[in-house]
Amino acid sequence: MPLAQPRQATDTFTITRTFDAPRDRVWDAWTKPEEFGQWFGPKGFTAKVKEHDLRPGGVLHSCLVSAEGYAMWAKFIYREIQPPEKLVWEHFFSDEQGGVTRHPGHATWPLKLITTVRLSETAGKTTITLTWVTLDATPEEQATFETGMASMHQGWTGTFDQLEAFLKNQ
Repeated sequence: MPLAQPRQATDTFTITRTFDAPRDRVWDAWTKPEEFGQWFGPKGFTAKVKEHDLRPGGVLHSCLVSAEGYAMWAKFIYREIQPPEKLVWEHFFSDEQGGVTRHPGHATWPLKLITTVRLSETAGKTTITLTWVTLDATPEEQATFETGMASMHQGWTGTFDQLEAFLKNQ
């Protein structure tokens, strides 16, 4: 059965950041579960990886836990893996069993997104370009996504801050 295709959004969320680390090192931080769990998530959250199977069709199922103990599950289903330059996955909120759920704070947040992470290296530094587009979103979900760009930027900036700290401490 062919995979569903991302909706052609009028707005695609994109964030780019350069890290002072070689691309292979940054790739490992994204693809090794013992490393991913040490940095992934916005500031104030820690990640716990429940399942990780890095292959097309494979799953990353994890939970972000706030300092107050609030848990938020997510699941990735990998679509494309091109070491060490590209990862593509379906991204959605989840429950502990791995089912698709709504965003806990936004009833009209799209159920699924397509995440693309591209890594390029210049002079020993790695630039990550991350994009999000909706997958099979209703018009209301698409509108929620498009009006949430500032919040997404804040969340990914915090996540990249944590990745930067992780890479410096390795």
